[in-house]
Amino acid sequence: MMVTKEQVKHLGWLARIELSDAELERYTEQIEGIVKYLDKLDAMPLQQVKPIATRKKFADLRPDEPAEFEGDALGTKYRKDGFVKGPRMA
Repeated sequence: MMVTKEQVKHLGWLARIELSDAELERYTEQIEGIVKYLDKLDAMPLQQVKPIATRKKFADLRPDEPAEFEGDALGTKYRKDGFVKGPRMA
């Protein structure tokens, strides 16, 4: 399948991003390479491949127990209100 610049431009429009001519060229080549690789995967014969059997039983997995988190992942530890302040929306 051939990917055209118009298709990539339309994808950019759907994503609400503007693409320069150089970006259009580069992204067209990259997306075409991805599509060619997916076509190659689709062409692989899988009739003789046996499904992989699971070796671990569910009971053999570690227990799922809640634990307290001691860190400050959001950086709210030193804020008075405890909220996260994000960027202003224009």
